[in-house]
Amino acid sequence: MPDLITVKNLVAERGAFRLQIPDWTVQPGAVVGVVGPNGAGKTTLLRILAGLDAANEGQVSVLGNDPIADPTRVRQDLGFMSDDMPLFRQKVGRLFWTLSGYWPRWNAALVDELVKRFDLDLSRGVWELSKGQGTRVRLICALAFEPKVVVLDEPATGLDVAGRRALLETVLDVVSEPNRSVIVSSHQLADLQRIADELLVLSDGQVVQRGPTDQLVGDDRTLEEALVQWGAA
Repeated sequence: MPDLITVKNLVAERGAFRLQIPDWTVQPGAVVGVVGPNGAGKTTLLRILAGLDAANEGQVSVLGNDPIADPTRVRQDLGFMSDDMPLFRQKVGRLFWTLSGYWPRWNAALVDELVKRFDLDLSRGVWELSKGQGTRVRLICALAFEPKVVVLDEPATGLDVAGRRALLETVLDVVSEPNRSVIVSSHQLADLQRIADELLVLSDGQVVQRGPTDQLVGDDRTLEEALVQWGAA
């Protein structure tokens, strides 16, 4: 089965900051954690994958398409969520109804299931939601059309420990099929270590480590301890 994501010789410049990723792939069925300190380039990379920003150099392929040249094709099969992703100023139920018209594969039954799981009130306006409730709504928007690639930038913002675990378990449940993958960036390192099959570790725009989580971190230290040792904390 071909890789879902292929990155080669990527360079992205944002002012004085420069992100460089010589080579990186994501295979079907993988949960990949993108980790590193603030300003490492994590959000820059995820926005490039989603076609929200362009790289300055290199090749980026998502499901065989260029996210900038073919944004419609990419976004039909890529669900993106960030903790500050804007939402239409509507009631939650109306928001889901509106978004359902954009994706032919929008799964209303899945939305109903997630609404119940997250205990959301469809009659509330998005402007009335707490930070954690807004996080849950954004996650449903990213998952509802059953994308093959799910890209999550700080998905657990505003949630307590139980809420973070429930959210991550939900992601794993929804994308459990072997042809789908999740790429998640989070400062909740213990949660990431628990769910990520692979890691991409960035620091100052450079790749510090990449590979299977169990091989990189091992059994005798935490991911946080490993990042300190790699100089990427």
